[in-house]
Amino acid sequence: MTLLADGQAELLPKDRMIPARAQIPDDPEPGNYVVVDVAQFSTTVPELFENGAEYIHITEDRGDEPAFQAEHPRAKIGGGSGPDYEGEPGYDFFNSPSFVQDIDVAGRPTAMTSTNGGNAVTDLRLAGGEDVTVYVGGLTNGAAVADHLREQDGKTYFVPAGSNGKPSPEDVAGALYIARHLHEKPPTDAERAVYRELVEFSKGPKYERRPQIKRTDLYEYALNFDSRDVVPRLEGQKLYDVAGER
Repeated sequence: MTLLADGQAELLPKDRMIPARAQIPDDPEPGNYVVVDVAQFSTTVPELFENGAEYIHITEDRGDEPAFQAEHPRAKIGGGSGPDYEGEPGYDFFNSPSFVQDIDVAGRPTAMTSTNGGNAVTDLRLAGGEDVTVYVGGLTNGAAVADHLREQDGKTYFVPAGSNGKPSPEDVAGALYIARHLHEKPPTDAERAVYRELVEFSKGPKYERRPQIKRTDLYEYALNFDSRDVVPRLEGQKLYDVAGER
């Protein structure tokens, strides 16, 4: 932790934040990297584990999931949302924390990726190799991820996934929220309200023009602060819930 000019501690040094997926370096520093994609990946992943998924295989490319299911017949696979947010034919679910509630994933492998968060996980895996440990965090599991990381060796870096190569306010907010917990300075109720407003104003207006499921995902799931004790960590190409491990 560095000190600012006034002697106050800087919770998150600038070099610990990679502000968008497109800015992931070709040779990232060794350490723990938290991918934050508040809407939707970092909220859907904890829900899959909460509902009992054995692991989540992160495919390198959208479209690889049916081949994975052919090799693992019990697996449930995620694809695109489809034109009406009802999923694509041939897939069991899509990247939506509310949609996966009705999918029987208990004790089953799953496979998916996403344009921003899922691909950021893959980019870090391919660029960092064994020197990089990848986690997935959001507002719903921020405290749990922070508690786990506090017990780990090495520096922690945050990767707000962003969109279209640019930073997204809600992902930066999610990263800062986890960082506050990591340094044992959790947001006050008033500060948490600011995080909520930032996410709401970042996504809410756009979602008003989309099907109800998008608003449900945002207001009932993504903004349900610290509701999950799930700690997704990448091992090989698979995310596992390592909550409770040190």
